Order: sequence, then C-alpha cells, then structure tokens
Amino acid sequence: MLSGVLLCRGKILNTLPHRRITLQLQTRMRAARQFVQRRNPLSGIMEWFAEETDYDYCREIARSSYADMLHDTERNKMYYKAIKLAVQEMHERGKKAKVLDIGTGTGLLSMMAASAGAEQITAIEVFAPMARVARQITKKNGFGFINVINKHSTEVEMGKDMKEKANILVTELFDTELIGEGALVAYHHAHQNLMEEESISVPHSASTYVQLVESKVMHSWHVLNPIKIQHDNGKEDTIEPDPDMKDCPGVPAVHDIQLSQIKRDQFKEITGAVKVFQFDWNSKDLSPTPSKRIVKTKASSGMAQVLLSWWTLNMDTKGDILLSTAPYWFHPTPDTMQWRDHWMQSVYFLPRAFKVDKGCDIFIAANHDAYSMWFDASTHETKEMISDRVEHPVCDYLPRMLWSRPRLAMLNDESRNKCIVDVLKTVDFSLENHTTVCVSDVSLLPLFVGCFSKNRIYSLESNRIAQRGIQNLVSHNRLSDKVTVLNVDSHEKYELPINQSVNLLIGEPFFNKSLLPWFDLEFWHVRSALNTFLSPDARIVPAKATLHLVAVEFEDLYKIRAPIGNVEGFDVSIMDEMIDEAMETEDYHEPEPHALWEYPNKLLSSPQSVCEFDFTKPISTDDIDVSGYIQLLPDAGETCHGVVLWMEYELNKDNVLSTGLAKNSTWNMNYKQGVFFLRKPVDVTGGQNIKYEIWFIPQTNAIRLKFAVE
Repeated sequence: MLSGVLLCRGKILNTLPHRRITLQLQTRMRAARQFVQRRNPLSGIMEWFAEETDYDYCREIARSSYADMLHDTERNKMYYKAIKLAVQEMHERGKKAKVLDIGTGTGLLSMMAASAGAEQITAIEVFAPMARVARQITKKNGFGFINVINKHSTEVEMGKDMKEKANILVTELFDTELIGEGALVAYHHAHQNLMEEESISVPHSASTYVQLVESKVMHSWHVLNPIKIQHDNGKEDTIEPDPDMKDCPGVPAVHDIQLSQIKRDQFKEITGAVKVFQFDWNSKDLSPTPSKRIVKTKASSGMAQVLLSWWTLNMDTKGDILLSTAPYWFHPTPDTMQWRDHWMQSVYFLPRAFKVDKGCDIFIAANHDAYSMWFDASTHETKEMISDRVEHPVCDYLPRMLWSRPRLAMLNDESRNKCIVDVLKTVDFSLENHTTVCVSDVSLLPLFVGCFSKNRIYSLESNRIAQRGIQNLVSHNRLSDKVTVLNVDSHEKYELPINQSVNLLIGEPFFNKSLLPWFDLEFWHVRSALNTFLSPDARIVPAKATLHLVAVEFEDLYKIRAPIGNVEGFDVSIMDEMIDEAMETEDYHEPEPHALWEYPNKLLSSPQSVCEFDFTKPISTDDIDVSGYIQLLPDAGETCHGVVLWMEYELNKDNVLSTGLAKNSTWNMNYKQGVFFLRKPVDVTGGQNIKYEIWFIPQTNAIRLKFAVE
C-alpha cells in the first residue's frame, strides 16, 4: 500500500499535491527497506531512494517548515482564547464539551481544549509520524486522555473510532488560498457525520477579499512582453510573443507570496478591498460544490491586470476575535502584524488585462471549487460571468504551462536581456557557415541570436511540448530560415543533424527542473556531451560559473527552523528533540530554496566566491572539493541564522548573470537562492567564524555542504 504526505510552506498537507512529496513504501519484502522520493539534481526527475528500515520519516518533518505555525504567536493566542469561549459556552448550555480536532499536528489545539476544561477530545492526524508525536506530547503535558487517531478525517467511523459525536469542532486546515488543504471537504464531512446538531466551530467563519491592481512587476510574472533589441547601427528588432502564447489565459493556479514585500510604488490600486466569499464553518449546509459570485465595485483609472487576495477568520461566534492575513496596507493592526510563512497572500492573474476609467463600474467574478479559487473581471457582466456553470479555467496551450512565473519574469527582465544582447554584439557572426547551438529550457536565446546571425542556429529543448512552443515563436518572428528547434531527451548523448562544427555554444543557463541554483550546472554536462561537435576555437557562453555564499541574519525567516520549546504554556520540546535527532543523522547539510527578496535579511559577511566551474573544458570526472571560512563582521548585525548560496555566470568579462545578489545588494527576484539554516544561531559579536566544506560531484550534479561554527 502507498501512503503519501505533502510538505508545503510550513504545512503538512494531506490533500492535493503542491510542491514536495514524500512517499513511504510499506510493502514487506525480503531485506525490506523503505523508500523516499526525491528529485535527482542531474535528471530533474523524482526518483526513489532506499532508506534503512528504521527510517521513520522524522527527517521529512525536519526538512519541512512545520515549526512556523507554532511560532505564530497571534494564531496560537487567538485559537486558545476562542477555544476557551467555545468550551465555556457549551458548559453554559449544560453540556459536556466534546471536542473534535481535525489535523492536530503536535496536539496543541487539543491540549488547549483540555486545559479549557473539555471533557472529551478526539484528535485526528493523517501523517503517522506526527500522530505518534502528538500522542507523546499530549501525554507529557498530562493530557493522556486525548484520543489521537491516525486517519484522514473522512475515514473516521462513529462507534469504532469515536464513541459519540462531538459538539465543538476545532480545525486549522487553512492554507494561503484558505481552502486549498480541503477545508470545505473536511468541514462538510464532519458536520454530516461526526458533529451534533447544535455544535460550535473554532474558527467560526471566514471571509475572502480581493483587490484589483495594475502592476508591471507582477504582470511580468504572467505574460511574455515584446522584447526590444537595439543594434549598434541604430537598427531595432522586436521579439514578439506568438498568438497562441499571447491569447492563452495562462495557468490559473494561485501564486502565493509575501505580498507585504511588494513596494507600494510597484503597483497601483484599481479598486479597494472587496469581500467576495463568506464561509460559515459552523453551518451544516457548508458544501464543497463549486460556487460563483459576482461583485460590483468602483474603479480608479489604470490597467486592470492582477488580483491580490487574502482572508480573515472570525475565531468566535460573536466576531470579537479577528485573525487577518491582509497585507500591511489593509491590515487592521499594521504596526504589530504577525509574520508568518504558512499563510501568506495570493496573487491571481486576469485572463485578459483591460483599461478602466476613474469611477467606472467593475464586475468581479469570484469562483471556487472544493480546493481552489479563480477570478475574472470586466467593465460589464459577460455571458461567462452570468452563466450558472462554474468551470475551472484551463490553459489550452500546453507550451504555456512550461513557462513558470519566475521564468516569465526572467525573460521579461530588461537588464538581463541587455546583458545577453551586449554579449552577442561581441560575437563575430560573419564567418561562413557560422553555427550556433543554444542550450536552455524554453529559452529565447535562438531568437536573440537570430537577430544577429544570418547562419544556422540550433535550439536544444528538453521535451516536445517545449520544442513546439519555441518553434511557434520562431515562426511568428520569421526566423524559421535560420533556427531549427530540436528535441533532446538526454544530456548524455546528442545526435545533431549538422556536418559543420559548432562555433558558438550558448546557454543562459536555465533548466525547468532546477530546484537549487547549482542544478543549472547541467549546462556543463551538455557542453561536454557536445564536445565532438565544437570547433577548436568554439566560444562557450557562459565561459565559467562561480558558486557564491554569504552569512545572513533573517528578520523572520529563521523561525521556520527555530526550536519551538513552549507554546502558550504547553511543552512541545519533543518535536524539537525529534528534529534534532533527525538532523544529526545527516552526513551533509541540506540547503533549501527560498526567494530571499520576500524575506528581509542583513548580510553578516562579505559575499565570496568559493568554487569555480570552467565551461571552456569538458566536465571533470573528479570531484571538486573546497574549504574555507566565512568571517562574520561584528558590526553588521547581532545573530547569524544561516548561509545563503547562489550561482553567477560569466557570459564575458563585462557581463555576469547573478542568481543571487545584484550589484545594489538586493536579491534577484527571478530566482530562488539556496539557504542553509544553522540549527543554533551564532552571536556575531562573539568573534566566531563559519567553516565551510563543499564537494561537487560531477556524475550526479550534486553539491554537498558542511558548515561548522568555529
């Protein structure tokens, strides 16, 4: 039997897949072993890795950001206060307080209910290691009578798992989109099967809000803009998106970010905050069936492009306890906002942007099904809006689905594009039969080169859908006489349909399957596989790459890895002990990807290059290992929380593409950086340094890291 669990933005999910999946194969076999699914850094494919039989998936919890929820002081206090009121109200009715806690995790909310005087508590947790931890924590805190059930809530049976129905429902099944973890399904099932008629839910209700804005920055995450290429002779070329790319509404999935890190000058308000949905968690009529609402509001002048969204929870029946995930410009207490990473804000993109005049009406169509939301807007009620049908939009142009939002922002980056153009201006394309090969995924490089070269250009794409998308762009921009788009399935061997030698091998480098910055070193493998096709004086762009690192102090992000200890008077240190033990079994330190522009931080050392990769030569068969020290600067900050790593690619001596720090010491918004969190933060004023050891293993494209405070 296969049982799955999902770790996402600090949450352990048991419903729809989002980002990171771990699976346990429970089949008993001779010399039985357990298997974990992880991404291969070379192939980009999720593969099975065998673990010892005593592997109990505590490491997977350790790798998640689960602690972030428990560091959410506002959430904890509001839940505790609302639970006390619910237990009190049930006692005032002359009834026992019988609590059902769905998705108990560490058992925190159940212990709050027990402390508040609840007589009967059933805690449900689908993930077996967490259910085990919940039993240990509740027992340690003196609440051994809490019944922890290791099942999905929809599998709980009355009479078998629960002796009688509950009358207080306590849940924390919410994600950034509110309903993405299956809250509607869980509430519906619980009210229909596990709860008494006159029950109380904590939280009591929720409201979802949207705001329509104009934003060049955020809109660049959704569309491919025309790209201007200036030649030295004054000529200008334009790379245009093809009609299929332009007309496709794009992937409708939510884009979750720390919206408060978007600067006010990076967007213009078209509408104010508009309430679009109200969910009564206490209602037996609550249903996961698809639903639609149309809301009319007034507009300011501008381009309606992007919808921002957040939600609020009314924790108690009277509405006195309000938990808000609004960004700071709409937050009820902006000066004391609680930082959290498990609940952020949502960004949705309109299928079509449109211009509006000040004072005109705007109609917002809000839709949801059991797990997701989607929106549209117009200056009038369209046929689709007023239709009774609620259909989830689909991206009907498959190549469009390969262009992730950060990737689109990357391709729309004017400074990045200028850097590439400046390098191409230094290439001598006048040679007879000059041949160029472009190596990157869903890349515009062949179109860039086509604006300079009159000779043959080959673009290598990793799958046939990508091949189709780039070929359509090539045809639309009238470059088919120059550019041939080839599909290649493996970096290990290439068969190019060419007789002449390759004069220019160019990459961004970028590969869709890359998770950490150095995964794009696959370019080196491709360059090596193509070695026999290269002319003796072939130019390789980029010529080299360097791995960089810097020590940092985070304003808040460190909390996702910080020990928990005590929460609202309850000892959950067993969780910390489990994580410590799991992390100590790792031979190497595992960094994780984070988009650091979303997380304020201070640099505590000088950024330094620690490892160089020479692309002008085939990849080495020997491991590359380096070591050294990060010197912490005592005047830069107070506490070192970790080390950030990124790659820089030297296109030529004057043009370097950085996936991390830019020249103005800001983090590149189009990439995720690699972050290693120190388990024990370092006092910068103590004069300590951090020793690093780095091994690059060419055969697997993996980088192994070790850090030690000295």
